[in-house]
Amino acid sequence: MITQGEIARRLGLDVSSVNKILNKRAGPVFRKDTIKKVFKTARELGYDFGRLKYTHRRQFERKEVAIGAEVVIVTKDGVYDQGIATIRDISLGGARVADLATPMGALPTEPFTLTIRPMQKPLDEMELTGHIVRLHMNGQTSFGVEFSKLDAAAARKLKRVASP
Repeated sequence: MITQGEIARRLGLDVSSVNKILNKRAGPVFRKDTIKKVFKTARELGYDFGRLKYTHRRQFERKEVAIGAEVVIVTKDGVYDQGIATIRDISLGGARVADLATPMGALPTEPFTLTIRPMQKPLDEMELTGHIVRLHMNGQTSFGVEFSKLDAAAARKLKRVASP
């Protein structure tokens, strides 16, 4: 199994630099050619990128909100269930949704998507479609939703709301 130390030795870099580059951490700015060399060498040596600590880092900054929303759970066979929830934080790429209340009280075991319709301005009249990418179980169950389709108008509205 190839380690970050082996990549660092091959390139003459510190292990901490290789780690920061592979994990795309904020901090020191590395030259683009150094970053390319690290990823190229890692691929060539067969480094297992699945071992990275921060493989699921968020792409967009999220902003805390409390927006009521209608939620529709859709499977390949159509609408599975629908109810209400609270959007707790939101970004251009997704949202954290909590307090989901539906008649069935459960999520399907087969693949599904969510359609989230915020019920408060300025996001009302929007439909945000996505899928669950993580569950949060810290005393209250909530889940992270990654948006899959976002048209230009929706992106503009979300940008206004989600910008810190």
